[in-house]
Amino acid sequence: MGRPLLAMTLGFITGIVINSLFEVDSGVVLLLALAVFCVAVVGYILTWRENRRVFVLLFILLGWGTAAVDSARPPDGPERFAGHFVTLEGRVAAEPQVGKDNVRYLIQADIVAIGKHIVEVSGLVLVKAAKNERVYGYGDRLRLRGFLYIPGEPGNFGAFDYRSYLERRGIYCLMKVDGPRDVRLVGTGGGNAPVRLALRAKQALLKVAYETLDERQAAVISGVLFGSREGIDRATEDIFARSGVAHVLCVSGLHVGYVLAGTLLLAGALRMPRRAALLLVLPVLLFYAVMTGMGPAVQRAGIMAVLVLLAAQLGRERDWPTALALAALVILAIDPSSLYETGFQLSFAATWGILYLGPPLGKLLIKRWGMPRWLGLPLQVTVAAQLGTLPLLIYYFNLVTPVAPLANLLLVPLVGVIMLLGFAGCVVGSIYLPAAEPVNFGTGVLIDFFLWLAAQISMIPGGSAYVAAPPWYGVILWYAGLYLFVETVQGRLDLSRAGRYERFIPAATVPLLVLVIWWPWGGSGDQLRVHFIDVGQGDSILVQFPGGRTMLVDAGGRMGDPEGGQAVGESVVVPYLHRLGVNKLDVLAVTHPHGDHAGGALPVADKLHAGAVVITAASGYEELLAGLAPLQIPVYRVGAGQMLQIDDRVDVLVLGPGGKPAQEHEDLNDASLVLRLEYRDFSLLLTGDIEVEAQRALLAGGMELQSDVLKVPHHGSRFFTPGFFQAVAPEYAVIQVGRRNRFGHPAQETLDALENTGASIFRTDRDGAVLITSDGNKIVVKTGR
Repeated sequence: MGRPLLAMTLGFITGIVINSLFEVDSGVVLLLALAVFCVAVVGYILTWRENRRVFVLLFILLGWGTAAVDSARPPDGPERFAGHFVTLEGRVAAEPQVGKDNVRYLIQADIVAIGKHIVEVSGLVLVKAAKNERVYGYGDRLRLRGFLYIPGEPGNFGAFDYRSYLERRGIYCLMKVDGPRDVRLVGTGGGNAPVRLALRAKQALLKVAYETLDERQAAVISGVLFGSREGIDRATEDIFARSGVAHVLCVSGLHVGYVLAGTLLLAGALRMPRRAALLLVLPVLLFYAVMTGMGPAVQRAGIMAVLVLLAAQLGRERDWPTALALAALVILAIDPSSLYETGFQLSFAATWGILYLGPPLGKLLIKRWGMPRWLGLPLQVTVAAQLGTLPLLIYYFNLVTPVAPLANLLLVPLVGVIMLLGFAGCVVGSIYLPAAEPVNFGTGVLIDFFLWLAAQISMIPGGSAYVAAPPWYGVILWYAGLYLFVETVQGRLDLSRAGRYERFIPAATVPLLVLVIWWPWGGSGDQLRVHFIDVGQGDSILVQFPGGRTMLVDAGGRMGDPEGGQAVGESVVVPYLHRLGVNKLDVLAVTHPHGDHAGGALPVADKLHAGAVVITAASGYEELLAGLAPLQIPVYRVGAGQMLQIDDRVDVLVLGPGGKPAQEHEDLNDASLVLRLEYRDFSLLLTGDIEVEAQRALLAGGMELQSDVLKVPHHGSRFFTPGFFQAVAPEYAVIQVGRRNRFGHPAQETLDALENTGASIFRTDRDGAVLITSDGNKIVVKTGR
């Protein structure tokens, strides 16, 4: 069997995937594995020719059994007490994550107390506590008082599943702690001593960085050296993402390579023998891996680096597929859930791309096109890595960055210099702080230049774009196509002897790859799509017109919390639109200026490049208008009787506010923008937060109100008139409302009145996002939960 380790690793991965599809007791699977192992031993002794298949089956069962054991939830976990205020005691099990105004501790809990009832438990709890003057460290024993809860499932289509993410790490509940008095230190010095030493060394180095650099520069040093992103602002992260160099802020093979090169250079300067240098590399890489959190990319790079050095020491041939397979097998044997981590997949995909796609690309660039080696080799590496990771980047992040090869050519060499200078300055400063200032002054200038250059690259027209995620099989087709293409170019796929159909496969590779990536999977066609986005206690509705244009009605937010409202727009609404491949909004309509509707409008208008903003004549929009002014977006005030010209096939009628002037309404809810959309025989009524007064005005106005779909006014509040629901007579009613909201929405009498109309009721607190699709006749409804 050629490369047996590769076959066994693929078998192990297959077993992990099978475990996610079929729930079988881990003991049964492991007993089967034991039986197959015995058969494999007998086959080895008797030299069976087909024994290799037995070994592959063995590793499939081992992967299945290991994953089953890993995913088993402990029976005595603290999540049993979710939904209660408790006192929890345990040790800090990882480096705390320090945010702007809070700290997250991962606690290995062993005691939970509810009143006088004390219970021994065993499990991890992620605690979010208000930021205090003192941040406790790894190994400290804490006593915490707070609310224990289980995170909810994602409500929006394709949204990040935070609960599953935590469960893969063995974390089944979270805890919210309000004040510093609810966090007390009851012991120190726990945990693993080498880990504690590595984390303290990291903190000592970063302390120097924050004392000798400005906050933004120090945050970049923290990200570049150790992969810590807590201090990096969202604008900087966007620059890195849109320029295609976000990987420099996540410790990867690039960083491990720089550390390895630095260690070998130091060993060479000290004239250390090769074997002694190898012995030096092992603890240095392990120490660095612990400092960075032992992510899958660091583990992969570290294992492969050690294997390459061992092969050189032993005079063995270096076989990269075997080395890559061994790295994957070691990581997955320790933690099978790593297979589903984005970092694991991207790290191995990038490495595969560099090692498999790189050589034929190099031949093409250097030998056939005559590119100089100093340019061709780095371009070969960056293009190969981009091709290897492209479908995953689109699948998970929906982002395509054609400027990435240019950005990597210019910026990655700077990363090595920044790492060297930053590390040197921090080490010197930890000994004598003033000595670090001249070194880090130069580092700061270099970081500023790095950020400036990245920003310039990110603004190149067409340099980045969001596209709709392809289906899962599209990712597989991409890698299959790349394989066929490389094998054909390398001459390992003999087409001269192949039949007509076999010759057709490589010829169809390129158009197939283009089809997979660029096909508008989320496109509207002749469909009108209406997305009621789950933004909690607020409204945000995306309308995708048949002609491809888009309108967003409201952008979510939070009442009385401007900063939190913008965060909803930036972290919920914008990603939702990006997942659909929406790069530009044609119209942003804000029904009224309350925070739960208008709070997220500014980041949405900015990042989605809104073509126009539509508001009413009501007062209260002043803050929004002031924020929109620098963006130079046209703003239109509309009222009853007007029509929005967005799509030739869909009429968008403005039904309200009507009656008395909008600015004279005592309640801004009743001054809400009311829109009715008509597409062939399909109709939709969007009502903002209108209450009794505005509903009666609509009824008195004699306008056509009957609609197939009703966006229920004001989150289903009790302020309604039954005659309004009867006049609309919807087939479907959608209520945008947050879980356990303090207003008691939706009111039971509202639900009863809607049921009396015969409408099917959907709620974002229960059903998640609601997608309604119509071709003008049929209506299809899908929900996020």
